[in-house]
Amino acid sequence: MPDLVIAHAAALVRSWDQPVLRDGWLSIADGRVVGSGVGTPPAAERVIDAQDCLVMPGFVAAHHHLTQGASRGVSVQGGLLDWLAVHYRAWSAMTPADIETAATVSLLQAAMGGTTTVAGFEYLHPGDEDFVTPVVRAAQRLGLRLLYVRGCAPRLEGPLAEILGQQGVDLTRLLEPEDRALTRTAEVLARPTNDRLRWACGPTTPVLDDDGSFHRRLTAIADAHGVPMHTHFHPLPTSLPEGETAFAFAERLGLVRPGNWLAHGSQLTVADARAFGEASMGIVHNPSCSMLLGYPLIPLADWSAANDRVAVSVDGAASNDRGSMLVETQLAWAAQRSRIADGRTVLSPGQVLSLATTGAAHAIGWEGLGALLPDRPADLAILDLGTIEFAGVPSRALDDPATFLFRTLAGSSVRDLIVGGTEVVRSGIVRSTDGEMFDMQSVYSDAKQVANRLYAVQ
Repeated sequence: MPDLVIAHAAALVRSWDQPVLRDGWLSIADGRVVGSGVGTPPAAERVIDAQDCLVMPGFVAAHHHLTQGASRGVSVQGGLLDWLAVHYRAWSAMTPADIETAATVSLLQAAMGGTTTVAGFEYLHPGDEDFVTPVVRAAQRLGLRLLYVRGCAPRLEGPLAEILGQQGVDLTRLLEPEDRALTRTAEVLARPTNDRLRWACGPTTPVLDDDGSFHRRLTAIADAHGVPMHTHFHPLPTSLPEGETAFAFAERLGLVRPGNWLAHGSQLTVADARAFGEASMGIVHNPSCSMLLGYPLIPLADWSAANDRVAVSVDGAASNDRGSMLVETQLAWAAQRSRIADGRTVLSPGQVLSLATTGAAHAIGWEGLGALLPDRPADLAILDLGTIEFAGVPSRALDDPATFLFRTLAGSSVRDLIVGGTEVVRSGIVRSTDGEMFDMQSVYSDAKQVANRLYAVQ
């Protein structure tokens, strides 16, 4: 007998590339999907009534910065370097307690938005302080799956180190010397894993001045521990030697390796995207960040046709203050639609949602996530459609739930979130793994105090 059955869903999405099941049910045992169908569900130890609800796979956030959860809504004028300078000044004052508070905010937003797995790219590791454990603890308390990317910052972008140093910022809290970064990364990658915790590593930005020496040393550590690598990657065409493609540039720097994945890639050509796909490497598109910082909009449909490891994700709170995967996919779709008059091929809503579920899981190498199919992890979100937000929508609209969501949803929280068969959100209430309700007012107050202190340094 199944442990749990989700019954009578108005619409059950098993995968965004499969037909929807109306009046659908999903059966779960030992944290995994064991069956699905329509009509009368099988008997189970426990039943969740999903009448007037949409049941869908949980989102997989392939690129996030969880420790930016106390860096929301800050106005910054100018481009990337101006943006980074403001936030780096604040982040240089963070403590381990701040890290846990910020990560808790980010993870709560993710959970309430229907996300069940997060790849958290955390690259600030000052001195002897442990900034890893607080993030892991926050994820474990909430019960989400976490791919912790132990990042590092041997360099800062462009002239930032000089600019911040002149402003009195303690650069030792931002920069991590190469040898120290390698040693401490190896220590993190040696920590235990489980079905909800994995490790990866990578530099926050490619090291350009050593012809790939640092990346190859870091790759050797990743190889020894069998983990993927991740980094931001969007080199300007003017920064490339004449005739060198972005893929060839990455290859020369030692960044090309099967299983690795890149964030943004806003300057990549379709040929670059294809070459990375042929090298079994993923690319994550973060539309909010691209628009905020003035990056070019990528040809998402062409990339997806060229590389089956393309993903759509939120970025950290400093560049996507909403933290909603669904809103990010809506934006990715709408941005593509805005180019249709130029003759661009565009993806359907369902195709974009696939990039935030199964496509994202493939990009980060956590296969099996993102679909509610037999023997897959039971990671799902239940969205209540019986609210004023969805009033006036005919029942037939649910025959295409992806379009229905993109055309109507303004950001409501999910009613329920289930990870590995365990409820994380139940009837709109977030519960910790010990069964206690999260005290949202305390989380809010703590995060407000942290943010006010960090940005007072501005």
